[in-house]
Amino acid sequence: MPFVTGGAERHSAGLVQALRQYGHDACEIILPFKWYPVDTLTDSILAARLTDLTEAEGVPIDLMIGLKFPAYLARHPNPVFWLIHQHRQAYDMWDAGTSDLLDSPDGMLARDMIHAEDRAAFARSQRPIYANSKNVSGRLEKYLGLSSQALYHPPPLVDFLRQGGFGNYIFAPGRLNPSKRVDLMLRALAKVPGSLRLVIAGVPENPAYLHELRDLAAALGVSGRVDWLGGIDDATMIRQYAEARAVVFTPHDEDLGYITLEAMLSGKPVITTTDAGGPLEFISQNREGLITAPDPESLSEAFIAVSEDVALAEAMGRAGLDRYQNLNISWEHVVETLTGETAKAQPGAAQIAALEARMAEIPTDEAVASVQAAVAPPPAPPSPFRSITEVLDAYAFDTMPLEYGVGPAPVEPGLVQYLGSHWTRYQTTLHHIVDCAPSDILDVGVFPPLVFEAMVTNALPGVKMSGVWEGPNPYAQSVKSLNPAYPDFDIELRPANIERDAMPYGDAEFDMVLGMEIFEHLALDPHFFLSQAARVLRPEGHIILTTPNVGSHRGVQKMLNRQSPYSFGIFVPTGGVYGRHNREYTPREVEALAHAAGFETKYLGTADVYEKHVDPSTAALLIARGDELHLRGETIVFVGRKTSSPKLPPAGFYHGDPTRLSGELSVAKDEGATGLTQIAIHNTSSSWWPSSGNQATALLMEWINGDNYLVHTNVILPLNEAVGPGESTTVNFRRDAEGATPTGGTLKLQLFQTGVGAFTGTGRANILTLPCSEEAFLALAKQAG
Repeated sequence: MPFVTGGAERHSAGLVQALRQYGHDACEIILPFKWYPVDTLTDSILAARLTDLTEAEGVPIDLMIGLKFPAYLARHPNPVFWLIHQHRQAYDMWDAGTSDLLDSPDGMLARDMIHAEDRAAFARSQRPIYANSKNVSGRLEKYLGLSSQALYHPPPLVDFLRQGGFGNYIFAPGRLNPSKRVDLMLRALAKVPGSLRLVIAGVPENPAYLHELRDLAAALGVSGRVDWLGGIDDATMIRQYAEARAVVFTPHDEDLGYITLEAMLSGKPVITTTDAGGPLEFISQNREGLITAPDPESLSEAFIAVSEDVALAEAMGRAGLDRYQNLNISWEHVVETLTGETAKAQPGAAQIAALEARMAEIPTDEAVASVQAAVAPPPAPPSPFRSITEVLDAYAFDTMPLEYGVGPAPVEPGLVQYLGSHWTRYQTTLHHIVDCAPSDILDVGVFPPLVFEAMVTNALPGVKMSGVWEGPNPYAQSVKSLNPAYPDFDIELRPANIERDAMPYGDAEFDMVLGMEIFEHLALDPHFFLSQAARVLRPEGHIILTTPNVGSHRGVQKMLNRQSPYSFGIFVPTGGVYGRHNREYTPREVEALAHAAGFETKYLGTADVYEKHVDPSTAALLIARGDELHLRGETIVFVGRKTSSPKLPPAGFYHGDPTRLSGELSVAKDEGATGLTQIAIHNTSSSWWPSSGNQATALLMEWINGDNYLVHTNVILPLNEAVGPGESTTVNFRRDAEGATPTGGTLKLQLFQTGVGAFTGTGRANILTLPCSEEAFLALAKQAG
């Protein structure tokens, strides 16, 4: 929009700068946009669609990142979308009755055209759709039924914002327009007794609006308590943030809002409203700020609360800063996500020499001590047990009855040794369990003897324990104490393959899900497991994951010595595919997968829980690099809090979209007389199945002859329509009519994601086989085109 500069423009400029910083040649393409009248809006759409960004001066352009409507409609063979704005006049503003399209006779036609253009553009991408906030992502899901992933980025002043004192004023930065509701702030201030001031920084889009606000302040009698700073430079902005008591931000349904993030980085609580949109993704009531109804009385109460209680403001400010620092908001992460490539450029000779020089200056004993301190386990929680042996001696873990003189049998020595080697890890996990204080725990991947469950029962009296194991049978045990000082406990283990089966429990049954040392064993779909964990958890419930850290200091040492960095890289023939480690993770990878499943970070760290040895040269290298030493321990500990619904998994983890890879095929109709067959195709996934474009859902058809040889394969039949979650569609075709004498054979049908593969590999879809002649199969193949 000519003459308008705001968050979207700073967002785009920041992305270009970040891409260049991490080794990409990037530029910004800006198209002028006028959205009224409808004929002009149509011209703007056409102009964008005719813009060809496939190459420049004969040099191919590798990637187009689409940010705003209608510019993201430009032509390019490899687009990825990171949505700042769709044309909201055709979406939420239409529903709210505030869209100017409602004033045009062609408004509904224009709205439908915009929806169709967006759908067509997004279907061109082979990558997940990203949005700059969950609010924008939710709008895309609501109106177009398309899933997307929130990808946050730092505000422009991220490297300069600082924490300061808590002065007697509330800071209100940002552009001045009616949607930011500065008038609401003024009306609230008028209800606040005392000397609290409101400092407003920003330039009006329309000068007349500023006059209206000044007149309102005068009419309310608060002119003497309002400072109008107008447009200010960065240094003034930083100072005003740093010295404020709090920051007020009251937009209506804001997409993201840099102001929230800048306030958090400045250690200031944010006062916002229940309908603010984007700010609510970061601010929760009485934690990082105050959330009020959008009326002067409610907002004034928040003003009074922070003005009268500076300790409250300080505590919420610290919580906001901690929350920001745990969100992994960085341009490096953005660039890696959008490009699918590692963001850090390879160092040159000068950088390597400088690194080696820094290493040489670090005393090895100090380096080792620094790493050991960073990855030391947390203090053990109160417990009556000092070792695994004491736990084993305290309970009858064996199920053989004592009265027959055959129990309890001793635990197998190898298993005792295994359990003992994990003692410190058990205590570390127990520390975080006690911190969360759950009453109902689901332990996933548990197996007898139930030693850790005994430790939990003693640490949290009255806790209820349940479990999921690979089975194949359900298992239940009343574990009896051999000492009256320790409580008995009951537990039931239900069988499930957690990568493909729904958790065998209802929604919101538990306060906590434990996944101890199972993540690394998953071979198909960790996002499915995490999504199911979120489903069975109550709101604000916790998940605790522990898993080996492939990027530990020991992993680094192994790689430098030409060894695999896996902590456990051997094969276990007796355990099948789940007996070995199929993939080990870095801490940020675990966090990214958990965030995509609807969890926010309560704690992310690592600990050396098996041995304390640290290689001196590796320690010096990590310190010279400026690494996050607390993320270099041998075991990752992630504690997440359920705050939202699962979204798409992060880019780079999957081939295709695993959230769609669940469905069921069945025969709905089979008429022997006519040979007419109808196949019902049911979407049992949580996402829409597109019927065209990349990663569309289709039918894979194959034909097997009478001698059981596969003759015809890889015939893809597209679906006739997109299919929503829980919905069905049908495919009709004719096999052989009664009395026909064609050659015999078998038709094999599977659900298929184009460009990816058959659903059946996930274990969440079936194969359907039907008698079918070769002639009928070839006719069906012709129908597929």
